[in-house]
Amino acid sequence: MSQFIDQVEIEVTSGDGGNGHIGWRKEKYEPLGGPAGGNGGRGGSVFIEATTDLSTLIDFRFKAKFVAENGIKGSRKNRHGRAGEDLTIRVPVGTTVIDKETGRTIADLTEDKQRVMVCQGGYGGVGNTELATPVTRAPHFCEPGEPGIVRKLELTLKLLADVGIIGLPNAGKSTLLAAVTRAKPKIADYPFTTLEPNLGVVKLDPSSKQIGLDGFVLADIPGLIEGASTGVGLGHKFLRHVERTRVLVHVVDATSEDPLADVQLINRELELYDEHLSNLPQLLALNKCEMMLEEEAQELKEKIEKHFAENTAAHKPVSISTISAYSRQGTADLMLACGRLVEESKNREKELEREALPVDEAAKEHPSRTYSIEKRNGAFVVLGDRPTRLVNVTDLKDPESLFHLFQRLRVMGVIEELLQEGVEPGSDVIVGGITFTYGEGMG
Repeated sequence: MSQFIDQVEIEVTSGDGGNGHIGWRKEKYEPLGGPAGGNGGRGGSVFIEATTDLSTLIDFRFKAKFVAENGIKGSRKNRHGRAGEDLTIRVPVGTTVIDKETGRTIADLTEDKQRVMVCQGGYGGVGNTELATPVTRAPHFCEPGEPGIVRKLELTLKLLADVGIIGLPNAGKSTLLAAVTRAKPKIADYPFTTLEPNLGVVKLDPSSKQIGLDGFVLADIPGLIEGASTGVGLGHKFLRHVERTRVLVHVVDATSEDPLADVQLINRELELYDEHLSNLPQLLALNKCEMMLEEEAQELKEKIEKHFAENTAAHKPVSISTISAYSRQGTADLMLACGRLVEESKNREKELEREALPVDEAAKEHPSRTYSIEKRNGAFVVLGDRPTRLVNVTDLKDPESLFHLFQRLRVMGVIEELLQEGVEPGSDVIVGGITFTYGEGMG
C-alpha cells in the first residue's frame, strides 16, 4: 500500500484563557485588607511549522485532533495563572494550509522553519485586583478567561521540485528520472506504473558552471490522462504537484500512434486545470527515439515544430528535442537546458521581495465575542460562550457581583437586543443555565 499521503484534514483547538480570581489580602487584624485576586493565564496558541525532517503527511492519518494547553486560573495573593504552552504542529516543507470552512488558503509553507499561527489562545481573565477603581475599591467580581478557537484545516503537500516531468502514462518519465538522477523509481512496461511522485537531484556537468547552477530537483509526476483536470483518475492529486515547479519537461512517446495528439492532450489538461501551469516554460522531449530511424525522429520533430509555428495561440515549447531515456541519448543536453531555465526563474524570483506571512485573522476570532438570543417557552435564552463564562465567575449572592454581570452584558449589547426581542419587566431571562427576572436589577 502506498505510504505517500499528500492531503489530510485535521482539527486544531487553542487553549482557553484561565479565569481571574477573587481574593483578599489577609493581614493581622484586617482579614479583608483589600483585593488580591490574580489574573488568569493566556491559553496556548496553535502554530503550524514547516520542517525538512518530514516528507509526508502520513502521521496525520493516525492523529487528526490537536489541542493546546489551557491557561491556569489566577489565585490569591495576586498570583497570576501560568500561560498555557503553545502547540506547534510540524509538517513537511511544501505544505499548504487551507481553512475547510471558508476554503481560503491560510499559508503556503515553502521554507524550513516557516510557521503560521492558526489558532490564537484565549486571553486570561482579570482578577479583582485589577478591576478595583477609585469608586469600587473592593470589587467582589472578576473576569472570565476567553475560550480557545476550534478550526478545521486541510493540509495539502505539494512537491517542491524545480522541474516537473509530465506526460501520458508509459511515456518514459520514470526512465528519464532514473537516467539523470540517482532516484530509483519503479519502472515497468504498462500504464500507471507510477502512482506517486518521485524526486531526484540532477547534478549538472562542471562545465555548466557558466549558468551559475550546480543542479536542481527533478520530479516525475505520475502519468496524466484525458480528463485529469476535472479529477478523472487521480488527475487532481497528480496535477497539484506540478503547481510549484519552475519548468516542465513534457515527455512524449515518439513511437505512439499520434505523438502530436498526445502533446495537445496533456497541454489542454494543464490549461484547464490552471492557466499558470500551461504558461510555465516547457521543454518537449520526444522519447524512445532508439526505436526509430534517425530520419523518422527528425521528421516527427519537424512536424511538431511546424504545428506550433502555424498555431500561434498554442503555448510554444522552449525547445523540442529527440532523446532516448533508455540509452541516455540527448538527456545531458536536455538537463542543461532545464538548468538554464531554472536559474533564470530563480533570478526573477530574487527580484521580488518575499512578503512575510501575517497572522491569519480567523486565528483571532474567538467564539466568546458572539452570542444569540432564542425564545423558549416564554423565556429569553442568551446563548454564547462569553455570557456563560461571565455567569460562571459571578457570585450570584453578591449584589455588587450581579451588578457587574449585568453591566458587562449591557456593554456586549445583550440588554439592548433583549429589548428588541420584546423582553418586559418580569420576563425570565436565562444566561448560562441560570434564570434571572428582567427588571430586578437586570434592566
